[in-house]
Amino acid sequence: MADKPDKTQNTAAGEGAPDKPVKPARAPRKAPVKATADKPAAGAKRSAKVAAEAPAAKPARRRAKPAVTEAVAAETAAVETTDSAAPTDAPAPAKPARRRAATAKAAPKVAKPAKPAAAPAKPARKAKSAPAVERAAVRRPADERVALVFDADGKQVEEIKLSVERFGLTADINLLHLAVRAEQAARRSGSASTKTRGEISGSTAKLYRQKGTGRARAGSVKSPTRSGGGTAFGPKPRSYDLKINRKAAHKALTMALSDRAEGGSIYVARGLDLEAPSTATLNELLMALDIAAPVLVVTDDEPVVARSVRNLRYAETGEARRLSVEQVLRNRSIVVTEKAFSVLTGA
Repeated sequence: MADKPDKTQNTAAGEGAPDKPVKPARAPRKAPVKATADKPAAGAKRSAKVAAEAPAAKPARRRAKPAVTEAVAAETAAVETTDSAAPTDAPAPAKPARRRAATAKAAPKVAKPAKPAAAPAKPARKAKSAPAVERAAVRRPADERVALVFDADGKQVEEIKLSVERFGLTADINLLHLAVRAEQAARRSGSASTKTRGEISGSTAKLYRQKGTGRARAGSVKSPTRSGGGTAFGPKPRSYDLKINRKAAHKALTMALSDRAEGGSIYVARGLDLEAPSTATLNELLMALDIAAPVLVVTDDEPVVARSVRNLRYAETGEARRLSVEQVLRNRSIVVTEKAFSVLTGA
């Protein structure tokens, strides 16, 4: 008992905790042995052993050449001799056409339908006739302009010299353009009309609350952006008239008549007294005159002649006292009755 150490004393002195077993130190690794000529390395021995145990690789097979007999060799030599003797430019012999193998069951032959009879030959086209040559317009000076007078049969009777004041004025394109624009604008009724949002009938209450609906904010059902609402900046009834002086309009009509008189396109119809409207009579007269179309027939309170002209697609009628610049410029020839001619020259 006396030989055993006192655990209580060792504990008080700070040595009461048992000591941990000490791990033995590792032996140092041996350095790898370098292979020498007398002693090869271990890895080399192992690879040599595996290579010795592996089966030997089979050699690659070679195709055996067919045995060439003496007959085949002789035939080949003869062919080569023939090819060398033949000219190089000679074409190669054509290959024979292949024949289709006969089928087991021959298909029955179907008789081909007889060819239809040849269609009759189309007649030769007629040569197009030469286009009619228009008569060259003769520009006459202001003091030499005349109007040709024709009777009811279309024969020329005489010539009437035209006054310089009425048929000798030089044309002004700008004034003619303004006059035609004014006449066309005066024909517009200008009755197009639309309603604004203030003229549409409907409630003025707000459609739904401003916020919380998730929809776009909306005020009135009569808004131009909604279907059935008013029209923004729409047309309203108005006048399209263009301002043109009375003297300028009268001068423009004189210029238009002077232009037709300069080209010799004014004709006077004498004795054109019809008891009843007759389109055929007027058509025969205008065809006999042989004048350029379209044609303007000027009358003065002559409804029978006017009704005879209105069914002709190449002619129109106009009153002498209400003649427009557009009518004169639109037609190439002007045929005037004796009654209307006196109005034109005296106007």
